[in-house]
Amino acid sequence: IALVMLLPLVYIINHAFKPLDELFAFPPKFFVQKPTFDNFIKLFEKYIHKFEIIEEAIPEVNIHTRVKENLFPRIETNVNIEILLNSENFENLFAPIEVDFLGMNCVPLAGQTIDFEKKHYYLENDITRFVSLTKAIELEGNNKGKYYILGREPQKNIDKNHLLWEHIRDSDFLEFVDIDEYGIVEDYIKGNNVKPYFQE
Repeated sequence: IALVMLLPLVYIINHAFKPLDELFAFPPKFFVQKPTFDNFIKLFEKYIHKFEIIEEAIPEVNIHTRVKENLFPRIETNVNIEILLNSENFENLFAPIEVDFLGMNCVPLAGQTIDFEKKHYYLENDITRFVSLTKAIELEGNNKGKYYILGREPQKNIDKNHLLWEHIRDSDFLEFVDIDEYGIVEDYIKGNNVKPYFQE
């Protein structure tokens, strides 16, 4: 008789440890398969005290560092890396710019890492200067070039930045490459036998 009377108590305690998917499983199983304390935590938080979950700080990804560490060593023999350019290099370049990489095959090639999360004014300035460089390069040799923007899609709640990113992503003139897909740039450079634009 004692065992029969204990059975409902065992049933209730057993079910308290069941995750949601096991509670509604069909056919139902008497014993819990994957015990969890989640039900107790939710009940405690609802009626007594909400736990503060301390999340580990995720280190911010510096896109310039990622490109510098991952891409530059792979292409440094094919292009000029982190080169400062001005009107002495290209007659129609009105403002100096430090470009991430610059090369030449049959056509000029240039690439710039852009942080799309920065303030919109600075973002526009960075892109405008890079576009000015591409135009100055083309005016020098009348060749259409291959121009890469490396970066990350910005958060959608940063409206202006996201819109600008979309324009670049959909552009025929500039090619956007996510920093995790830098191999696209490397493949083009190696596959087309690109050489440094300025030979030392």
